[in-house]
Amino acid sequence: MPAETPKILPDGLTYDDVLLLPAYSKVLPREVEISTQLTRNIRINVPVLSAAMDTVTDWEMAIAMASQGGIGILHKNMSIERQAEAVRRVKRSESGLIIDPVTMQADQTIGQALQIMKEHKIGGIPIVNHDHILVGILTNRDLRFEKNMKRKISEVMTKDRLVTAPEGMDLKKAEGILQDYKVEKLPVVDKKGKLKGLITYRDILKLKSHPNACKDQFGRLLVGAAVGVTSDMLDRISALIHNGVDVVCIDTAHGHSHGVLESVKKVKKAFKKLEVIAGNVATKEGAIALAEAGADAVKVGVGPGSICTTRIVTGAGVPQLTAIMEAAKGLKKFTVPLIADGGIRYTGDIVKAIAAGADTVMAGSLFAGVEESPGKPSVLKDASLNLTGEWVLLKPCRKVLKTVISRMRKMISGNWCRKVLWVEFRLKAH
Repeated sequence: MPAETPKILPDGLTYDDVLLLPAYSKVLPREVEISTQLTRNIRINVPVLSAAMDTVTDWEMAIAMASQGGIGILHKNMSIERQAEAVRRVKRSESGLIIDPVTMQADQTIGQALQIMKEHKIGGIPIVNHDHILVGILTNRDLRFEKNMKRKISEVMTKDRLVTAPEGMDLKKAEGILQDYKVEKLPVVDKKGKLKGLITYRDILKLKSHPNACKDQFGRLLVGAAVGVTSDMLDRISALIHNGVDVVCIDTAHGHSHGVLESVKKVKKAFKKLEVIAGNVATKEGAIALAEAGADAVKVGVGPGSICTTRIVTGAGVPQLTAIMEAAKGLKKFTVPLIADGGIRYTGDIVKAIAAGADTVMAGSLFAGVEESPGKPSVLKDASLNLTGEWVLLKPCRKVLKTVISRMRKMISGNWCRKVLWVEFRLKAH
């Protein structure tokens, strides 16, 4: 007969229960390399993800996170169309080469063009014919003094002596052309004149101002999106992939379950090249099960989040540091990264999570309320903190991440990471 599992397990540890043991080091904080694997095939420059919560990550937060070297996971509490559009916005926000630029045709009106420019927050639109041959370009400069909104685009667009670039041109040469001709948009065309992409001077400037940004092979910001185990899961993922999502997260409260494991297998079979994060689990066995099902990263954490009620409602969970250490043991024989999800209150908690075996951490409360998080800003009128359901406007996400990165580098340079965890047991009330 198998041995009976003990009902009371040994003490579990969370972040507040431990300190990292300092050690001798010659490394300076600025010399510390903190890039890491998010999934089997995706690497990010800062080991931090913003949580897939509707109070934390929408498209604006995802842009801010990727620009600073991390990645945002778009929440799933929205329609398939809206989530796919959020992915599209992130992908269009910054790109070395926009491979699917917004286009219009010459017989459309100026009013329609202005509406599209406002909707997509762009200052220029390539104009093509029915065969997608470039015939002109319409910019803010062409529209500045136009009052007749019913006028045809063909009457005002720039169509003579168009400045274009051939396929395969690198950004350095493209920058030179933009500067020489004093234009801000450079359409990329093939030998037949078909539009293949668009290079903008604004994106080149962003490349210089955000050197640490996480980007895909086309120079677009990385973005992830959460999905649930639902009947329309594959339809949602298909729409996300169509708009360029880099990774999806099968996001559940209990990842070590038949439904989640089968969903991972189903998604990996249907979308073989897609990177899939799966979770959440809190045990060695749960982490192994997800890795064997095909997950490209495992998310660990059942109930440690500041507003998570899983432990309260269900009575289930594992103290977060112990959960990370146990899951890390299970994933040793796999090339599957571990994401520590929840419980991050201080920057030191991030380093403790990495020391315990995590590759990255996911945080929610760290970013909730910054400028880029969803919700409307509210002005505090008095000390009662009556916010009427709105969010207080705090600092930009980039400042939060800058502080996190700086403190992490200081801690890691002290040779504290992946060293001895010094247990500081708190006094217990008797």
